[in-house]
Amino acid sequence: LATRLKYGPDEPAHFIYIRSLAVDLTPPPISSEVTPTEDSTSTHEGHQPPLYYGLMAIPFAILKAFGASSDTIWRVLRLLNIPIGAAWIYLVYVLARLFFTKNSYALAVAAFVALIPSSAYMAGVVNNDVLISLLFTWALIPIVAYFRSGSISARSAVGLGVLIGLSILAKGQGLILIPTLLLASLAVCRRADYSNWRQVARSAAIAIGVSVLLSGWWFVRCWHLYGTLMPHSLFKPMLPDGPLVLLSYPVEAIKLVRVATEFLFGHFWLPYWLVQPYAPWNACMRPVLILTVLGLIGLLFRLRRNADLDRRTLALLLFPPVAVYLFWLRYVLEVDAGANMQGRLLLPVASVIGILAVLGADGWLRSHRMRMAGLTIGAVGMALLNLWIIRCVIAYYAAT
Repeated sequence: LATRLKYGPDEPAHFIYIRSLAVDLTPPPISSEVTPTEDSTSTHEGHQPPLYYGLMAIPFAILKAFGASSDTIWRVLRLLNIPIGAAWIYLVYVLARLFFTKNSYALAVAAFVALIPSSAYMAGVVNNDVLISLLFTWALIPIVAYFRSGSISARSAVGLGVLIGLSILAKGQGLILIPTLLLASLAVCRRADYSNWRQVARSAAIAIGVSVLLSGWWFVRCWHLYGTLMPHSLFKPMLPDGPLVLLSYPVEAIKLVRVATEFLFGHFWLPYWLVQPYAPWNACMRPVLILTVLGLIGLLFRLRRNADLDRRTLALLLFPPVAVYLFWLRYVLEVDAGANMQGRLLLPVASVIGILAVLGADGWLRSHRMRMAGLTIGAVGMALLNLWIIRCVIAYYAAT
């Protein structure tokens, strides 16, 4: 409600995609320039997989048939994003419950992710980030269950393949689920001294095969139309001559990666472009960095205690965020420098970040009373941060 209609991140570009599927029954042409309004038939989001847009095209077409205006349709699409976000937070809870096996810790992780300002903000505007976050988190649940138990039925493998395939059709980060599954499969095989390799290979083949059957057509289409499996719209790389140039300037390379990473991390926590007129970057980032360092130190304390902490599962869960970060870094350096402000790309792995945050807090807070006090202070603090951002958003749009 606070964000002016049509002014969410790339919102017009997403809207054009939905409209194209609803009206023309085909994805829109890819625009090589940013499309800031809906007055275009092409969009710079045209390279995105179609699942989110196809789902939203259904209510678009229905409302259009009843004569609804473009603004009314836009508002309805925003409202429909909210239950997707709520379902995502529930799945964050389920994943955290699987990891911790304690309800209180799982609730803390779910609350943490829900109160990240970018989570709430992106759930209220038209975009495909919340759907990929839901599907990605959902797929991690059976992968972790398989990793722990060492077995998965053929039926469950098919279900996992469907989730992976749908994730891939929602956004590119879904591809990371395939190596995550392969890593989990390798670990399951090694724990049994490779005696179960046939069963493990069969389960992985079923899951990956189903995901390919479900999503492969999209990449065939991209290859046929654009000559590449994963086309891009905007091409403004940080390094036009390629990343190998960094080898000649190692100090500058480290500085470049650090600055880009800081921007990514900062925009993951809050939609800074909306609060920029009211708070300088350093004033926003300094508390975030301090809390991150304290969280990492607390995580080390928690790892040293090693009380009922499943380190193997934690190591598996660390792979997706690391992979997302590496894919993002390559994209920023070689494709589009503007992606360094797209912290929402980390939302699919926000559940893992939440687990790490709760473990970090648990490393500092030994007693139950301290944990409850820390949880209360953290929840109130994050809620107040969200209220402040809402106030900034209202003031921002009132002044423009």
